[in-house]
Amino acid sequence: MDIKEKIKLLIESDIVNLGYVLWGIEISGNSISKLIRLFIDKTNGRIDLLDCEKVSNQVMELLGNSDLFDFKYRLEVSSPGIERSFFNFNQHEDFIGNLIEIKFKNENKNKTIRGELTKFETESLEIKLENNIYEKIDLRNYLSSKLIYKESI
Repeated sequence: MDIKEKIKLLIESDIVNLGYVLWGIEISGNSISKLIRLFIDKTNGRIDLLDCEKVSNQVMELLGNSDLFDFKYRLEVSSPGIERSFFNFNQHEDFIGNLIEIKFKNENKNKTIRGELTKFETESLEIKLENNIYEKIDLRNYLSSKLIYKESI
């Protein structure tokens, strides 16, 4: 189990009990010092600074009382933002009808497309491109994706 999974197991239930969703975890840095960035969301409303502070305080206590790390770390807690990255494939399900950018493997090379997410299945996504062509992306070829903000006209 990698460090992200260990952190998730340690903190996710507390975050849920506070009324939030753990959207994702990013870790950067070197072997001596790392930045642990948590992205939280909630089902009703927007994340604000007080939400981030509440989760940060709880997670700092949990991490401080654990023996997960042999390095120094800093913790940041944030909203996933309007152009959020998706951290797992299942997160797409709630964003059908939205514009996304998706990277995937296509014939031994990586390809990036933008389009409307029209269909989510457990093993694939369907994207409607600007020219009304539909592209099906299989989970086995999926690399990453993010939501694209589009202003209403």
